[in-house]
Amino acid sequence: MKGLWIGFTAVTVTAQGAQAAPWLRGDGEGYGRVAAAGERVEGIDAQRYDAYGEYGLGEKWTVTAKAELVTFPGNTDFNAEGYRATLRRELFGRGAFVLSAEAGAVYGEAIGGANTGCDTLGGEARLGAGASGEMRGAAWYGYVDVAYREHGQGCQRERVELGFGQEVAPNVYVVSQAFLERGTDDARSDKIETGILYRQGHVDWSLSYRQETSGRFEEEGIIASVAVRF
Repeated sequence: MKGLWIGFTAVTVTAQGAQAAPWLRGDGEGYGRVAAAGERVEGIDAQRYDAYGEYGLGEKWTVTAKAELVTFPGNTDFNAEGYRATLRRELFGRGAFVLSAEAGAVYGEAIGGANTGCDTLGGEARLGAGASGEMRGAAWYGYVDVAYREHGQGCQRERVELGFGQEVAPNVYVVSQAFLERGTDDARSDKIETGILYRQGHVDWSLSYRQETSGRFEEEGIIASVAVRF
């Protein structure tokens, strides 16, 4: 079951651009997303559910919160939950480019993994850069996000997230992400996620496929989500 638990260490947030760490919300503006995923980890089926939100505080601050639950039908001993709350600050912004930093608290095995100390309260720090614009009349965005997370003794994670999205038809985007994670207790994980997002006014609908590519264990999943900007 070791490979199964390693799969927990690279938790995705289905960023879809608008949720990636570099960007902030305007003062009083919000964003909320719920997602459900059907996963198969080392031949065992699992379901992952998460709820995520952002809210703008002034011009340069955004608060975020996330709750996540992983369930294993017929293997309830492996069920896990996790929580994260952070504050994001813009460091630099000019034109289509933004640089930001983020820090906060994390808790639970669905966030840190099931290795020693990963189920305890911990902290996370992030630095992200992103750019967005239009190319031949079609919107696009790209970002890179570097994070360090530490829970209890013996549970540290370094993580790099990269993402790119391109509008391929009016309000239809192809979105791609990569998640690279390293750390203690065999935390190595490399994931690629690709999907389609449809923007309907203030609502985003998306469906994507995620696969582990490190070769250390097998994991894949289908993720469906709906997000609202307000």
